[in-house]
Amino acid sequence: MQNILLPYSKELQRLENRIESKVQNGGYSNPLQEQMQRAKFNIIRLESIHLNKKKLSSDYNEKLQKLNEKLSNSMEASLQKKEEQLNALQNKLKKINQPKKPRQMSFQEETNDKKSETPLKKEISQIQQNKTIQKQEIRGYPIQKIKLAEPKKLNENELFDQLNKSMDAAKQRKSQRMDIIKQKLHGQDEIVHQHIEKSQKNKEELEQARLNQIYQKLLHLTQKAQEKQIKQQSKERRKSMNQELSNSESQKIQKDFKQQESKAESIRTAKSVNNDYKFIQVRQRLEKLNNEREMQAQSILDKHQLYSTRIQQNKQLLDELANTCQYYNFKIKEQYLL
Repeated sequence: MQNILLPYSKELQRLENRIESKVQNGGYSNPLQEQMQRAKFNIIRLESIHLNKKKLSSDYNEKLQKLNEKLSNSMEASLQKKEEQLNALQNKLKKINQPKKPRQMSFQEETNDKKSETPLKKEISQIQQNKTIQKQEIRGYPIQKIKLAEPKKLNENELFDQLNKSMDAAKQRKSQRMDIIKQKLHGQDEIVHQHIEKSQKNKEELEQARLNQIYQKLLHLTQKAQEKQIKQQSKERRKSMNQELSNSESQKIQKDFKQQESKAESIRTAKSVNNDYKFIQVRQRLEKLNNEREMQAQSILDKHQLYSTRIQQNKQLLDELANTCQYYNFKIKEQYLL
């Protein structure tokens, strides 16, 4: 966006420098300064909009990356925990399946046990033996000894199959959760994109309306300048006609004076000399009047030329502004369409 707006900013700076130089020289008054400032503010707003768009996209990408990292870390941690649990279960199974060796008592332990037996213990053992004999005699058959059930050996293959099935089910659940989360994030992406597109469309419409208003104002100013130029041309024509009439009248008077002088040359008297002096004074006055009129006409023509040059400069500036506005509008449409 900044690269696209560089030529616009350069053109605006060039126009501002030209206008400031003309204002300093006193040869140009800046009637379009407010419009130039508005155009400049529009460019600054476009740049700020583009920067905000970049910031939003970067923040959104950062959030997505963080969420992906969290999910991956949680998945890795859960997998590590399950692997640790599997290893612990395998170790337990190995310990359970190992055959236990019976403990062999040493000679000293046996002697110590025999010594430790007191006569009371011997009597108690004899009494118990007698009771058992009496019970056997009463029942008439020996007591059946109950054998304890030996621990069954577990099949490692079945256990590993069950564990693998549970792991596969857990992985499927996690994949389903990940798919649900991705769908939610994708839905949020679509909502954000729709919101951004709506805001961009609204901003484009507002910018186009402002540019159209500026263009209409510029056209109105050009029409006013043309009307003023036409009025001034009509006034100048009237003035030129009046000047021509006044010059023709003065020429007629001068011819009459010359004719009178030529007639009076033959018959000159003191009275004629006095009259000649008066005529000379009148002639000088007429010449002064003619000179003053010529000076006024020249000053009017100079002013008209200056005004015409100013109007031409204003037209050039208006054309340049119109071209820049059209170029802005075209580039903005091209960028947002891409």
